[in-house]
Amino acid sequence: MIIDSERWIWDSWYVQEGDRHHAFFLAAPRSLGDPELRHENAVVGHAVSRDLRDWQHLPDALAPGRPGRFDDRAIWTGSIVRHGDVWRMFYTGIGVDAGPARQRIGQAVSDDLVHWKRVSSDPLVVADPRWYSTFDRDGVEAFRDPWVFRHTDGLWHMLITATDRYGHGCVGHATSDNLLTWTVEAPLTSRSGFDQLEVLQIARIGGSNVLFFSCQAHDVHVDTVEPRTGVYSARADTPLGPYYLERAEPIGLDGIYAGRVIDTESGPVMLGFRNETATRPFEGVIGEPAALHLTSRRTVVATQPATASIAG
Repeated sequence: MIIDSERWIWDSWYVQEGDRHHAFFLAAPRSLGDPELRHENAVVGHAVSRDLRDWQHLPDALAPGRPGRFDDRAIWTGSIVRHGDVWRMFYTGIGVDAGPARQRIGQAVSDDLVHWKRVSSDPLVVADPRWYSTFDRDGVEAFRDPWVFRHTDGLWHMLITATDRYGHGCVGHATSDNLLTWTVEAPLTSRSGFDQLEVLQIARIGGSNVLFFSCQAHDVHVDTVEPRTGVYSARADTPLGPYYLERAEPIGLDGIYAGRVIDTESGPVMLGFRNETATRPFEGVIGEPAALHLTSRRTVVATQPATASIAG
């Protein structure tokens, strides 16, 4: 479990170097009193572990930028890739100018996963009004939670939590051949029937491509999908779709939100934060790893906690 007695911890993302797993996560002071205030006070914390259970905290990885930058209010969810000898963190930036209403994507780089430097004071990726609602039904320009991976076409692809022009939550999309210059593409889904698809990730489970996302029960407007607050999985023919969101299923981790898939020697597991439920308040901690299993429907179910060794 990743816990900090002084701070709330929630959304997270992970990389492995050698025998150590590095966790990067959003953190904000518990002294704020109201957990809802955490979103505009978030920094990126950092911890390491060899078994995904016992964690050592390291100095924070990234804090809001200097006044006037696009990210001078708070840092939100991201992902990390390694290209050559450089680690690249793609993150969501929130500015004082518009606060959470406008979400944009930036990048920081590191050669040791501890010391990070921004590549620009301006965002690298922003919502394109040709394809995305720049201010949706809630007055929010959703363009966050970048998940970056290299595809077989040789390009880098970014999946983004966004809102399409019809007001539905969508899998936003951008591409790059160098990780610095990005082209915003049309979304990979349309009229999904969900208000939002948060903390997207594509992963290989049991030889199949699976799309993972989180949402609230009230975000679900698809008759064929059970409305639950938590993590969902959906069959994906390829990492770039099509995604069968009309067949999405909760993975069975009650009370866990913004889960991330991590590959281990014992198989894939998931870590996510312990969200509030009808019987439990928001705790601000990341729970124990849960083992993941592919179903015959090419969705995923979880067993919590994972019982096998996760070393390496």
